[in-house]
Amino acid sequence: MARGGINKALVHAARDALLERGLHPSIDLVRVELGNTGSKSTIQRYLKELNSIEAASHAPLGTLNEKLTTLVSSLAEELKQEAREAVAEEQEQLEQQQVSYAKEHAQIREQLEQALTTITHLASELEQQRQCERGLRELLQSSEGERQQLRQLVAGQQQLLEERAQQLQSLEDKHRHAREGLEHYRQEQLNQRGQELRRHDEQTNQLRQELRSMQNVLLAKQEELVQVYREQERLLNEHRALHAELRQKNQTLYETQQAHDALVTSRQQLQTDHAVLRERVRPYLLRHREDRRQLRELARQNETLQTLLRQLAPSA
Repeated sequence: MARGGINKALVHAARDALLERGLHPSIDLVRVELGNTGSKSTIQRYLKELNSIEAASHAPLGTLNEKLTTLVSSLAEELKQEAREAVAEEQEQLEQQQVSYAKEHAQIREQLEQALTTITHLASELEQQRQCERGLRELLQSSEGERQQLRQLVAGQQQLLEERAQQLQSLEDKHRHAREGLEHYRQEQLNQRGQELRRHDEQTNQLRQELRSMQNVLLAKQEELVQVYREQERLLNEHRALHAELRQKNQTLYETQQAHDALVTSRQQLQTDHAVLRERVRPYLLRHREDRRQLRELARQNETLQTLLRQLAPSA
Protein backbone atom coordinates (compact mmCIF):
# COMPACT_ATOMS: atom_id res chain seq x y z
CA MET A 1 0.00 0.00 0.00
CA ALA A 2 1.15 3.56 -0.67
CA ARG A 3 2.46 5.60 2.20
CA GLY A 4 0.04 8.42 1.48
CA GLY A 5 -2.96 6.19 2.21
CA ILE A 6 -3.89 5.57 -1.46
CA ASN A 7 -3.87 2.50 -3.65
CA LYS A 8 -4.43 1.59 -7.22
CA ALA A 9 -8.15 1.02 -6.78
CA LEU A 10 -8.67 4.52 -5.32
CA VAL A 11 -6.66 6.11 -8.15
CA HIS A 12 -8.71 4.12 -10.67
CA ALA A 13 -11.97 5.33 -9.08
CA ALA A 14 -10.79 8.97 -9.08
CA ARG A 15 -9.69 8.65 -12.73
CA ASP A 16 -13.07 7.22 -13.74
CA ALA A 17 -14.88 10.03 -11.89
CA LEU A 18 -12.88 12.67 -13.78
CA LEU A 19 -13.52 10.95 -17.11
CA GLU A 20 -17.26 10.82 -16.38
CA ARG A 21 -17.22 14.59 -15.83
CA GLY A 22 -15.38 15.09 -19.13
CA LEU A 23 -12.06 16.09 -17.52
CA HIS A 24 -8.60 14.88 -18.41
CA PRO A 25 -7.28 12.76 -15.51
CA SER A 26 -4.00 14.60 -14.89
CA ILE A 27 -1.86 13.95 -11.82
CA ASP A 28 -2.96 17.16 -10.07
CA LEU A 29 -6.68 16.62 -10.77
CA VAL A 30 -6.49 13.02 -9.56
CA ARG A 31 -4.73 14.12 -6.36
CA VAL A 32 -7.44 16.76 -5.75
CA GLU A 33 -10.13 14.11 -6.36
CA LEU A 34 -8.42 11.93 -3.72
CA GLY A 35 -8.61 14.72 -1.14
CA ASN A 36 -5.04 16.04 -1.66
CA THR A 37 -3.54 12.80 -0.37
CA GLY A 38 -0.80 10.61 -1.84
CA SER A 39 2.45 11.53 -3.54
CA LYS A 40 2.47 12.62 -7.17
CA SER A 41 5.01 9.94 -8.08
CA THR A 42 2.72 7.20 -6.72
CA ILE A 43 -0.30 8.64 -8.55
CA GLN A 44 1.74 8.92 -11.78
CA ARG A 45 2.83 5.27 -11.47
CA TYR A 46 -0.75 4.07 -10.93
CA LEU A 47 -2.01 6.18 -13.85
CA LYS A 48 0.63 4.67 -16.12
CA GLU A 49 -0.40 1.16 -15.06
CA LEU A 50 -4.08 1.99 -15.64
CA ASN A 51 -3.33 3.50 -19.06
CA SER A 52 -1.31 0.41 -19.95
CA ILE A 53 -4.18 -1.83 -18.88
CA GLU A 54 -6.67 0.27 -20.84
CA ALA A 55 -4.43 0.19 -23.90
CA ALA A 56 -4.13 -3.56 -23.57
CA SER A 57 -7.93 -3.88 -23.40
CA HIS A 58 -8.17 -2.26 -26.88
CA ALA A 59 -5.62 -4.65 -28.42
CA PRO A 60 -6.60 -7.03 -31.27
CA LEU A 61 -8.90 -9.90 -30.39
CA GLY A 62 -6.15 -12.42 -31.00
CA THR A 63 -4.36 -11.40 -27.73
CA LEU A 64 -7.44 -10.35 -25.75
CA ASN A 65 -7.68 -13.61 -23.81
CA GLU A 66 -4.16 -13.48 -22.41
CA LYS A 67 -4.21 -9.79 -21.51
CA LEU A 68 -7.68 -10.01 -19.97
CA THR A 69 -6.58 -12.99 -17.89
CA THR A 70 -3.48 -11.09 -16.76
CA LEU A 71 -5.59 -8.03 -15.91
CA VAL A 72 -8.10 -9.99 -13.84
CA SER A 73 -5.36 -11.93 -12.05
CA SER A 74 -3.48 -8.73 -11.26
CA LEU A 75 -6.58 -6.96 -9.92
CA ALA A 76 -7.63 -9.97 -7.90
CA GLU A 77 -4.14 -10.40 -6.43
CA GLU A 78 -3.99 -6.72 -5.49
CA LEU A 79 -7.42 -6.93 -3.84
CA LYS A 80 -6.36 -10.02 -1.90
CA GLN A 81 -3.09 -8.44 -0.79
CA GLU A 82 -4.78 -5.19 0.29
CA ALA A 83 -7.48 -7.09 2.18
CA ARG A 84 -4.86 -9.22 3.94
CA GLU A 85 -2.78 -6.18 4.88
CA ALA A 86 -5.87 -4.39 6.19
CA VAL A 87 -6.88 -7.40 8.29
CA ALA A 88 -3.30 -7.83 9.58
CA GLU A 89 -3.00 -4.16 10.52
CA GLU A 90 -6.35 -4.19 12.28
CA GLN A 91 -5.43 -7.40 14.13
CA GLU A 92 -2.15 -5.86 15.29
CA GLN A 93 -3.91 -2.68 16.43
CA LEU A 94 -6.48 -4.71 18.36
CA GLU A 95 -3.75 -6.74 20.05
CA GLN A 96 -1.91 -3.57 21.05
CA GLN A 97 -5.15 -2.10 22.36
CA GLN A 98 -5.84 -5.23 24.41
CA VAL A 99 -2.36 -5.07 25.96
CA SER A 100 -2.78 -1.33 26.65
CA TYR A 101 -6.23 -1.91 28.17
CA ALA A 102 -4.85 -4.67 30.41
CA LYS A 103 -1.94 -2.50 31.62
CA GLU A 104 -4.10 0.53 32.26
CA HIS A 105 -6.71 -1.56 34.07
CA ALA A 106 -4.03 -3.13 36.26
CA GLN A 107 -2.64 0.30 37.12
CA ILE A 108 -6.10 1.68 37.90
CA ARG A 109 -6.96 -1.35 39.99
CA GLU A 110 -3.67 -1.13 41.92
CA GLN A 111 -4.19 2.58 42.58
CA LEU A 112 -7.75 1.99 43.74
CA GLU A 113 -6.63 -0.78 46.08
CA GLN A 114 -4.02 1.52 47.61
CA ALA A 115 -6.64 4.22 48.06
CA LEU A 116 -9.01 1.74 49.73
CA THR A 117 -6.25 0.59 52.09
CA THR A 118 -5.49 4.19 53.11
CA ILE A 119 -9.17 4.95 53.66
CA THR A 120 -9.57 1.83 55.80
CA HIS A 121 -6.77 3.01 58.14
CA LEU A 122 -8.39 6.45 58.47
CA ALA A 123 -11.99 5.22 58.79
CA SER A 124 -11.77 4.90 62.58
CA GLU A 125 -10.70 8.58 62.98
CA LEU A 126 -12.80 10.65 60.56
CA GLU A 127 -16.34 10.07 59.27
CA GLN A 128 -15.51 12.18 56.25
CA GLN A 129 -12.81 9.71 55.24
CA ARG A 130 -15.35 6.89 55.43
CA GLN A 131 -17.59 8.81 53.01
CA CYS A 132 -14.62 9.22 50.67
CA GLU A 133 -14.01 5.48 50.88
CA ARG A 134 -17.60 4.73 49.88
CA GLY A 135 -17.20 7.12 46.94
CA LEU A 136 -14.06 5.34 45.80
CA ARG A 137 -15.80 1.99 46.04
CA GLU A 138 -18.60 3.28 43.85
CA LEU A 139 -15.98 4.52 41.39
CA LEU A 140 -14.38 1.09 41.40
CA GLN A 141 -17.73 -0.51 40.59
CA SER A 142 -18.26 2.02 37.81
CA SER A 143 -14.77 1.29 36.46
CA GLU A 144 -15.52 -2.44 36.62
CA GLY A 145 -18.69 -1.88 34.59
CA GLU A 146 -16.77 0.18 32.06
CA ARG A 147 -14.13 -2.54 31.90
CA GLN A 148 -16.88 -5.03 31.08
CA GLN A 149 -18.08 -2.68 28.33
CA LEU A 150 -14.55 -2.45 26.95
CA ARG A 151 -14.28 -6.24 27.07
CA GLN A 152 -17.53 -6.48 25.10
CA LEU A 153 -16.16 -3.95 22.64
CA VAL A 154 -13.02 -6.04 22.17
CA ALA A 155 -15.22 -9.11 21.66
CA GLY A 156 -17.14 -7.16 19.03
CA GLN A 157 -13.89 -6.22 17.31
CA GLN A 158 -12.84 -9.88 17.38
CA GLN A 159 -16.13 -10.83 15.77
CA LEU A 160 -15.56 -8.11 13.17
CA LEU A 161 -12.17 -9.64 12.38
CA GLU A 162 -13.80 -13.02 11.89
CA GLU A 163 -16.33 -11.40 9.56
CA ARG A 164 -13.46 -9.76 7.66
CA ALA A 165 -11.78 -13.13 7.35
CA GLN A 166 -15.00 -14.57 5.95
CA GLN A 167 -15.21 -11.67 3.50
CA LEU A 168 -11.63 -12.38 2.44
CA GLN A 169 -12.51 -16.01 1.90
CA SER A 170 -15.51 -14.88 -0.12
CA LEU A 171 -13.24 -12.68 -2.26
CA GLU A 172 -10.92 -15.62 -2.85
CA ASP A 173 -13.88 -17.77 -3.84
CA LYS A 174 -15.07 -15.10 -6.24
CA HIS A 175 -11.57 -14.87 -7.68
CA ARG A 176 -11.52 -18.64 -8.19
CA HIS A 177 -14.94 -18.48 -9.83
CA ALA A 178 -13.70 -15.67 -12.07
CA ARG A 179 -10.75 -17.78 -13.21
CA GLU A 180 -13.05 -20.72 -13.87
CA GLY A 181 -15.24 -18.37 -15.86
CA LEU A 182 -12.22 -17.30 -17.90
CA GLU A 183 -11.31 -20.92 -18.59
CA HIS A 184 -14.84 -21.49 -19.76
CA TYR A 185 -14.65 -18.30 -21.76
CA ARG A 186 -11.68 -19.65 -23.73
CA GLN A 187 -13.80 -22.59 -24.81
CA GLU A 188 -16.76 -20.51 -25.99
CA GLN A 189 -17.39 -19.17 -29.48
CA LEU A 190 -16.33 -15.67 -30.51
CA ASN A 191 -19.94 -14.49 -30.42
CA GLN A 192 -20.13 -15.23 -26.65
CA ARG A 193 -17.06 -13.15 -25.70
CA GLY A 194 -18.95 -9.89 -25.45
CA GLN A 195 -21.46 -11.36 -23.00
CA GLU A 196 -18.70 -12.87 -20.81
CA LEU A 197 -16.82 -9.58 -20.84
CA ARG A 198 -19.89 -7.73 -19.52
CA ARG A 199 -20.31 -10.35 -16.81
CA HIS A 200 -16.70 -9.90 -15.80
CA ASP A 201 -17.16 -6.11 -15.67
CA GLU A 202 -20.15 -6.55 -13.36
CA GLN A 203 -18.12 -8.79 -11.06
CA THR A 204 -15.26 -6.27 -11.02
CA ASN A 205 -17.65 -3.43 -10.17
CA GLN A 206 -19.15 -5.54 -7.41
CA LEU A 207 -15.70 -6.22 -5.98
CA ARG A 208 -14.93 -2.51 -6.07
CA GLN A 209 -18.18 -1.71 -4.27
CA GLU A 210 -17.46 -4.34 -1.62
CA LEU A 211 -13.94 -2.95 -1.18
CA ARG A 212 -15.32 0.58 -0.72
CA SER A 213 -17.87 -0.76 1.77
CA MET A 214 -15.10 -2.48 3.74
CA GLN A 215 -13.10 0.75 3.79
CA ASN A 216 -16.13 2.69 5.07
CA VAL A 217 -16.69 0.11 7.81
CA LEU A 218 -13.01 0.33 8.76
CA LEU A 219 -13.25 4.13 9.05
CA ALA A 220 -16.36 3.81 11.22
CA LYS A 221 -14.58 1.37 13.54
CA GLN A 222 -11.62 3.69 13.80
CA GLU A 223 -14.00 6.49 14.86
CA GLU A 224 -15.47 4.17 17.52
CA LEU A 225 -11.97 3.40 18.83
CA VAL A 226 -11.22 7.14 19.03
CA GLN A 227 -14.39 7.60 21.12
CA VAL A 228 -13.30 4.73 23.39
CA TYR A 229 -9.87 6.34 23.84
CA ARG A 230 -11.47 9.68 24.74
CA GLU A 231 -13.85 8.07 27.25
CA GLN A 232 -10.99 6.17 28.83
CA GLU A 233 -8.93 9.37 29.08
CA ARG A 234 -11.87 11.13 30.76
CA LEU A 235 -12.20 8.33 33.34
CA LEU A 236 -8.47 8.42 34.00
CA ASN A 237 -8.62 12.21 34.58
CA GLU A 238 -11.53 11.75 37.00
CA HIS A 239 -9.59 9.08 38.86
CA ARG A 240 -6.53 11.33 39.06
CA ALA A 241 -8.68 14.17 40.44
CA LEU A 242 -10.14 11.85 43.11
CA HIS A 243 -6.68 10.56 43.95
CA ALA A 244 -5.36 14.14 44.30
CA GLU A 245 -8.31 15.04 46.53
CA LEU A 246 -7.67 11.99 48.71
CA ARG A 247 -3.97 12.87 48.93
CA GLN A 248 -4.91 16.42 50.00
CA LYS A 249 -7.23 15.10 52.70
CA ASN A 250 -4.54 12.73 53.93
CA GLN A 251 -2.10 15.65 54.10
CA THR A 252 -4.66 17.71 56.05
CA LEU A 253 -5.22 14.84 58.46
CA TYR A 254 -1.48 14.38 58.87
CA GLU A 255 -1.00 18.09 59.61
CA THR A 256 -3.91 18.01 62.12
CA GLN A 257 -2.38 14.99 63.82
CA GLN A 258 1.00 16.75 63.96
CA ALA A 259 -0.60 19.84 65.52
CA HIS A 260 -2.46 17.66 68.04
CA ASP A 261 0.77 15.85 68.97
CA ALA A 262 2.49 19.22 69.38
CA LEU A 263 -0.30 20.42 71.71
CA VAL A 264 -0.08 17.23 73.76
CA THR A 265 3.69 17.63 74.02
CA SER A 266 3.28 21.29 75.03
CA ARG A 267 0.67 20.37 77.66
CA GLN A 268 2.93 17.72 79.11
CA GLN A 269 5.80 20.23 79.21
CA LEU A 270 3.57 22.78 80.97
CA GLN A 271 2.50 20.16 83.52
CA THR A 272 6.16 19.32 84.13
CA ASP A 273 7.05 23.01 84.48
CA HIS A 274 4.10 23.50 86.86
CA ALA A 275 5.26 20.61 89.01
CA VAL A 276 8.80 22.02 89.08
CA LEU A 277 7.52 25.48 90.03
CA ARG A 278 5.39 24.02 92.80
CA GLU A 279 8.46 22.29 94.17
CA ARG A 280 10.39 25.55 93.99
CA VAL A 281 7.60 27.62 95.60
CA ARG A 282 6.94 25.17 98.44
CA PRO A 283 9.90 26.38 100.61
CA TYR A 284 8.74 29.97 100.16
CA LEU A 285 5.21 28.99 101.16
CA LEU A 286 6.51 27.25 104.27
CA ARG A 287 8.65 30.27 105.08
CA HIS A 288 5.69 32.57 104.53
CA ARG A 289 3.56 30.50 106.88
CA GLU A 290 6.33 30.61 109.49
CA ASP A 291 6.61 34.39 109.09
CA ARG A 292 2.87 34.78 109.53
CA ARG A 293 2.96 32.61 112.63
CA GLN A 294 5.80 34.71 114.05
CA LEU A 295 3.89 37.89 113.24
CA ARG A 296 0.88 36.57 115.07
CA GLU A 297 3.11 35.67 118.02
CA LEU A 298 4.68 39.16 118.00
CA ALA A 299 1.24 40.73 117.78
CA ARG A 300 0.08 38.66 120.72
CA GLN A 301 3.20 39.64 122.72
CA ASN A 302 2.68 43.29 121.71
CA GLU A 303 -0.89 43.13 122.89
CA THR A 304 0.24 41.58 126.18
CA LEU A 305 2.80 44.36 126.64
CA GLN A 306 0.20 47.00 125.91
CA THR A 307 -2.11 45.43 128.48
CA LEU A 308 0.69 45.48 131.06
CA LEU A 309 1.44 49.11 130.22
CA ARG A 310 -2.19 50.06 130.70
CA GLN A 311 -2.21 48.26 134.01
CA LEU A 312 0.93 50.05 135.13
CA ALA A 313 -0.17 53.47 133.96
CA PRO A 314 -2.57 54.37 136.91
CA SER A 315 -0.06 53.48 139.56
CA ALA A 316 2.53 55.63 137.94
